[in-house]
Amino acid sequence: MKTQPISMRKVMLGAMTTLLTSGLSTATLAADYPTKPIQMIVSFGAGGSTDTMARIFAKYAEEELDQRVVVVNRPGAGGELGWVHLANAEPDGYTIGLINSPVVEVYPFTREETVGYSLDEIRPLANVITDPGVLAVAADSPYQSLDDLVAAVQDDPESVVISHEGVGGDDHLAALNFAEEAGIDLSFVSYNGNAEATAALLGGHITAFEGNMSEAAAQIQEGKVRGLAVWADERVEAIADVPTGKEQGYDVQSAASRGFAVPADVPQDIYDTLLDVTRSVVENPEFRAEMEQLNMPVNPIYGEEYVDFIQDSHDRLKSLWEKDPWIEQ
Repeated sequence: MKTQPISMRKVMLGAMTTLLTSGLSTATLAADYPTKPIQMIVSFGAGGSTDTMARIFAKYAEEELDQRVVVVNRPGAGGELGWVHLANAEPDGYTIGLINSPVVEVYPFTREETVGYSLDEIRPLANVITDPGVLAVAADSPYQSLDDLVAAVQDDPESVVISHEGVGGDDHLAALNFAEEAGIDLSFVSYNGNAEATAALLGGHITAFEGNMSEAAAQIQEGKVRGLAVWADERVEAIADVPTGKEQGYDVQSAASRGFAVPADVPQDIYDTLLDVTRSVVENPEFRAEMEQLNMPVNPIYGEEYVDFIQDSHDRLKSLWEKDPWIEQ
């Protein structure tokens, strides 16, 4: 048997040792994760429902992770700027982000020439909230129903301006669906969050805002705004006086789903750790009580089921877009 030269044996032994050490180091790092604060990207402005959910979630996640979870708002371009940052972040588990469906799915095909991320670059982790849409006006508005709003548009199309938080988002699509059902054209303006839209509404700069139940419920309850319709199958307990669109003859249904994602190449063990933490927070009765108090309906969808949910939504909406693209407004 021919013996290998000692120098070659040393090289091979060193290579094997390096590989083993590298594997052990990776395992050790994964076992120790997290060892520093985690950044949570929110793609919309402070004060909105996405931001509020994120900050409450972060509070409970810190207890599970024994590390700080720092919420960072990166609003702009209807959420795109934040998702670009998430997609480009180091896939080490120290950057996670809120994703808002359906808007996160639609930008890759509605902004195909300019969008800065793709769905392949982020990995959905878990859905937390599914929040029905609401169309609301100021409390002193002359409009008492959807029919009143439709009549106003028919009389003077430029007299009605409705806000949304980004083209292709659930509120924008809900308003377009309503306009199609009513046979009218609506004028739109986009804001970076519910706080901006509400200020514009109360200041008389817009006619109505299209948002979500969690954003509108407290203001409706306090008498600051009047809900004209909730885009759900049935009335919502928190705003039981607000009729559904269907009750008024407009068969529109819409909701926003809010969940978490990580950069696509995050190691599986770290992904699993974050998934376990998310599940623990979502199943925590105290967290759920806070969500209920804020009128945010908890609807957990975990792991690969959530990945499929986002992909299926993307495919369905892309098919609709290819048949009849909605106009950027």
